[in-house]
Amino acid sequence: MLLFLISAMKPYTPVFILLWSAVGIARAAKVVVVPPIMFESHLYIFKTLASALHDQGHQTVFLLSEGREIPPSNHYRLQRYPGIFNSSTSDDFLQSKMRSIFSGRLTALELFDILDHYSKNCDMIVGNQNLMRALKQEKFDLLLVDPNEMCGFVIAHLLGVKYAVFSTGLWYPAEVGAPAPLSYVPEFNSLLTDRMNLFERMKNTFVYLISRFGVSFLVLPKYERIMQKHKVLPERSMYDLVHGSSLWMLCTDIALEFPRPTLPNVVYVGGILTKPASPLPEDLQTWVNGANENGFVLVSFGAGVKYLSEDVANKLAHALARLPQRVIWRFSGNKPRNLGNNTKLIEWLPQNDLLGHPNIKAFLSHGGLNSIFETMYHGVPVVGIPLFGDHYDTMTRVQAKGMGILLNWKTVTESELYEALEKVINDPSYRQRAQRLSEIHKDQPGHPVNRTVYWINYILRHNGAQHLRAAVYSISLYQYFLLDIAFVVLFEIPCLEEERRKPVLPSVVH
Repeated sequence: MLLFLISAMKPYTPVFILLWSAVGIARAAKVVVVPPIMFESHLYIFKTLASALHDQGHQTVFLLSEGREIPPSNHYRLQRYPGIFNSSTSDDFLQSKMRSIFSGRLTALELFDILDHYSKNCDMIVGNQNLMRALKQEKFDLLLVDPNEMCGFVIAHLLGVKYAVFSTGLWYPAEVGAPAPLSYVPEFNSLLTDRMNLFERMKNTFVYLISRFGVSFLVLPKYERIMQKHKVLPERSMYDLVHGSSLWMLCTDIALEFPRPTLPNVVYVGGILTKPASPLPEDLQTWVNGANENGFVLVSFGAGVKYLSEDVANKLAHALARLPQRVIWRFSGNKPRNLGNNTKLIEWLPQNDLLGHPNIKAFLSHGGLNSIFETMYHGVPVVGIPLFGDHYDTMTRVQAKGMGILLNWKTVTESELYEALEKVINDPSYRQRAQRLSEIHKDQPGHPVNRTVYWINYILRHNGAQHLRAAVYSISLYQYFLLDIAFVVLFEIPCLEEERRKPVLPSVVH
């Protein structure tokens, strides 16, 4: 019967396609994206998503500061505004943070300074009446918020538009509202796994409390003060705005993340940038093919880390020089003094294509999430040296899954680095586990970018998909933790028991 119907439809196939296209156009939406004011890797994810949305007939508009460089494309439009950064000053600021970190300043202090710049930029956006007027005239159907850029929640509230979270970092915050038992759900920045002893559970609880304090009293109030300053109405707390997200699309994956409770409006879409390897440029192809059976090692600390400290660079160079493999290293700055003859320095390289080359033996990385997903996609073992942000949590998961080894840049020696590289190269279990994680990552319904587009279409079709929202957003804290029940059990029941035990006086009969 099915074959008959298909055969019968053949003469009408062009008409059917035309009607189907018309339906798609009728459902086309206008989506505005508020990417972070720095970190070009985050913007690259959104550009990839915009292309996929364009293929579905949607329009995407990026809200970007003047002077931020982005190649022109038919897949998105730009709404510019005068912000605190352009591409050059943003990169200079980020590199200054890296120099401060390498000089020993606490990473947390640098991150708080970055968050402070985010809020200052938000103040400029919200106070720009011409910009707000232009955005309102667009009549957007959906706003995508990157939680690294909390201003997106405020802008969505100002525009009165539905919004969804699309996270470009490894982040499953408690503010989502999903149950997070601290006995086996590690808090962000705890560097713990889902297997914790007593001391680790104590540490996890402490980090959780510190994180909630920081979010509640240091981060969110910055944006509430901005809304008060500019008289944003109706008045809403940032917690209400965060909880108002129609959907949470998180940049993690079942292959990488520890199993944990979640909610229907939370989906994992990590690996947006993963794809098969393309042929290498001729010079690189000749170079990697020239490696003998020992193969080659790839070294890259991402686009955001252009300059390593001299001490770290020299340690890396000396350890890499001891390897029998060839080494290709993405590197800017002064050449390390002890660079080996086996090592090729290059300012830019096609990372994904090198990771997919059959001769690669290992990847030395900072543990950036995009890099780790590309590495996992191709099944390559990793030695990770996290530097800041979610690098530590990402590499904690990589190590726990048996795909790599985590090293501390502050304390690692040249010998430890060499031994770690030698271990992931020569111990077959690391590659086997990396390839197993690759299989798990790929064994899902569709590529992550296609799943993301599906869920964006889903919340557009269902007007925000309120049916996915749990009641956790509408109950108070004391109800969530059953404190009212505890009160009844601890105080009311003993009172009733006391009343029951009182002697009953005999009645007097007249």
